[in-house]
Amino acid sequence: MPAFICETRSGLDIATKAALAREITSAVNEIIKSDLDLISVIFHDLAGESTYRAGEPTNETVIFGHIRKGRETATVQKLGLRLSKIWHMVTGLSEDQIEIAINEYPAMYTFRYGQVLPEPPIV
Repeated sequence: MPAFICETRSGLDIATKAALAREITSAVNEIIKSDLDLISVIFHDLAGESTYRAGEPTNETVIFGHIRKGRETATVQKLGLRLSKIWHMVTGLSEDQIEIAINEYPAMYTFRYGQVLPEPPIV
């Protein structure tokens, strides 16, 4: 935790996924101050018939972010907006086809390394 699950049907190649993972990790570390070894980026490649908006097929990407609760609203918003920019810059996908949703969880309900994670840095 934090974890960012990227649902996309863009058919991203390995080099693009690696670039996105590096950029997303860097942004998360910079903005919400999570330790690098806690940050995960996961890609789910979807079949072409798997994404729709308003009942019509779309090529959009949805990124679900999961972080520990305790950051300022402005900080979480800054992170979401930065992730949208990163995805756009690396993939070329228009920002109107990128949706980011960030959920927060109490640290007492987040686990890594077989233990409860500490409270996040306050930023």
